[in-house]
Amino acid sequence: MIRRLTTPRRTRRDERGAVAVLVGVLMAFVLVGIAAIAVDLGVQRVARRDMQALADVLALDLAREIDGRSQAQLAAEGNPDNPASALRDSMRRNPDTVGEDLRVEVDWGSYVNGTWDTATEPPSAVKVVTRSNVGYSFTSGAGSVSRTAYGTASSTACYRLGSFVAAVNTGDSSILGPLNDLLGVNLRLVSYQALADVDITLAELAASSRIGTPEELLTGTITYSDLVEATIEALSRRPESKQNGSTVAVAISALQTVLGASAAVGAIALGDVLHVTPTDAAALDVALKVLDIIASAQMANGSHFLEISNLHAGVAGLGNHISGSLALISAAQMACGRPNTPETIARNSQLSGTLGLEFFNLPSLNVPAVGTLQTAKGDGSLVVDVGNGTGQLIAPPEVYCGDGTATDPHKYSVRVQNSLATYRLSLNLKVTGDVQIRVLENLGLGDLLDGLLGGLLGGGNNKEDIEVNLSLSIGTTEPGSPSVANLQLPPNDTIPVQTGSSIYLDPSAILPTVTSVKIGGKSITNLSLVGPLTSAIVSTLTSASGHFISQTVAPLLENLDEMLIGPVAKMVGLRFNGADVYAAGAVCGLPRLSG
Repeated sequence: MIRRLTTPRRTRRDERGAVAVLVGVLMAFVLVGIAAIAVDLGVQRVARRDMQALADVLALDLAREIDGRSQAQLAAEGNPDNPASALRDSMRRNPDTVGEDLRVEVDWGSYVNGTWDTATEPPSAVKVVTRSNVGYSFTSGAGSVSRTAYGTASSTACYRLGSFVAAVNTGDSSILGPLNDLLGVNLRLVSYQALADVDITLAELAASSRIGTPEELLTGTITYSDLVEATIEALSRRPESKQNGSTVAVAISALQTVLGASAAVGAIALGDVLHVTPTDAAALDVALKVLDIIASAQMANGSHFLEISNLHAGVAGLGNHISGSLALISAAQMACGRPNTPETIARNSQLSGTLGLEFFNLPSLNVPAVGTLQTAKGDGSLVVDVGNGTGQLIAPPEVYCGDGTATDPHKYSVRVQNSLATYRLSLNLKVTGDVQIRVLENLGLGDLLDGLLGGLLGGGNNKEDIEVNLSLSIGTTEPGSPSVANLQLPPNDTIPVQTGSSIYLDPSAILPTVTSVKIGGKSITNLSLVGPLTSAIVSTLTSASGHFISQTVAPLLENLDEMLIGPVAKMVGLRFNGADVYAAGAVCGLPRLSG
């Protein structure tokens, strides 16, 4: 019998789980290591976030301190060792940050298009660097965290090119005609002055039930009647509106009269005359005069043609028929925003058009050494193209906000750029009469007469008819030129900075031109040959003491200045090759983060 020897068999069950235990132990070490790294990285990430948040807050708070002061003056505000500094105040309000050994560095300068300039004076931005150390919990050592923020001070200023308020507050009743014509009403000066004395903000108007939002007020179109009703609604909320005879009550009554005539105006684009970004909260809170808003808004639906009334009154020889018209475009605009931005561009007022004039039975001329001549017929034209420019808030200099007093006013600058400006009166006259031949000979025209009329003149007291056509021009044309209005508030909220010159035609500055001469029905081709005759006529016409100047030209120019051009210019602050520029408000230190 064969016996088989067997070896005891080892089973795998004896080794089962050994690898798992080993893997488990190793994984525990790995996971603990990863967790330690994750915790340390997480803490460092939280620290970076906290440092950035702190840098942002500090930059915003310090940017509020930028108000035109120099770097030396602002240095104390950014000094972490100064317990009264704006930096320490801000840090006390934000104490909870991750990390140790917190350090803050502050620098003043400018930050434009991603470029930091520490030498800018006065500064318009602040740079804040925050640093801290984060100790590792599961590993040795510590990590350093550093973050940077740039805060810029956004300064908003508002200005006006022209102001209806200023014209009304002069008490000059001559502006009532064009102002009533503009609004289509018939108000007294006291009503206009009430509208000029009452303030309102664009935020108040936007919040009315007729408007709703700043975007609806300043973008797109609204109806003029809605604007007037919104103004009435806002003013009616004030306690003074219930007091009979109060300024607010008189203003509301005047607005109700304007509302009655507003149906003909239709849709307006208020943004065409009030250049304000709907998101500019500071600009929306600037107090504006009701009259400036209501009157300027009339111009927001295109051009406005002005009625020419009673221009010929008191002018000898000027007929009743005056052709043509004048249009007032883009009056009394306001703009708000940061310097050098498109939002701060406003259009200058423009008065343009041509009037045709006719003269009949003008005063006779007593020409020394010639005799009495007649100016029986004439015509003329008035050409006006004044304004047509732009204003823009500029920097430098930076907007400076004082305390609003005469000793520390707000300060900012507006550049006014005008294009070609023309204001000219042209008169075409025909001077006729019978002149003794002896008189003409005495003027040295004997040879001319012999050659012209073939020696058939006779002599002595015989006469020949003469006809002299000439033009007289009074006015000026100037190319556009830039100017800068440096505003202070006060006093330029009521007293304008005037750029350009007054709109005025001087009757003593007449430029004469002889266009043709006839003697005895024969044309003189060489006008220099009759110079002694024409010079005597021109001298008489243009003499300040002459009848034509005193009875016709001077009264006509006076009427233009007192009844038409002058009142309109005062009404909208329009000047020749310039404008009246007013300060409306300024807000400095509006902080924002950049970069």
